[in-house]
Amino acid sequence: MGRVGTTLCLQCFLLWSKKKKKKTQITFEQYESISNALATYLRSRESDAARAEDEGEGDGSAAYLTWGQLVEWHLEQSEDSIGDSLDELSRMRKLTNLVIRRLVDKDNVLVVIGDADVPEEDRKLAVHPNYDIGERL
Repeated sequence: MGRVGTTLCLQCFLLWSKKKKKKTQITFEQYESISNALATYLRSRESDAARAEDEGEGDGSAAYLTWGQLVEWHLEQSEDSIGDSLDELSRMRKLTNLVIRRLVDKDNVLVVIGDADVPEEDRKLAVHPNYDIGERL
C-alpha cells in the first residue's frame, strides 16, 4: 500500500515539475531600454503620419504598426547584438514580446487599436496619448 502512494506522489511531483514555467528575468535597465525604444519609434511613426495627413499626403493608417511588425523592427535594431545566433534571436523575440505584453497589459504605455480579438501579432498598437516618453528617462 505504501509503495502505490509513493509512486503516485512521485508521478504528481514529476507532472508538477514539468509544468513549472521558467521565468524570464531582465534588468530594469534592459526593460527600460526596450520599452523606450518601442514607444519612441511608435510615437515618431504616429507624428509622421499625422504630419502627412495634415499635408494631405496620407490617410493616417500608416501611423500604427502591428505587434508583429513592432517585434520585427526591434529585432532589426538589435541585429548587432543578436549576430548569427538563432538561440539569441529566439531569446530576443521572446523578450520583446514579453515587454510589449507588459506595456499593454500592466503599464498601459501601449494601447491596442481596433479589435483586440485578433491574434496577438496582428493587433495594431499605439502609444497611449497621455504617456510622456521623456517622463521615464
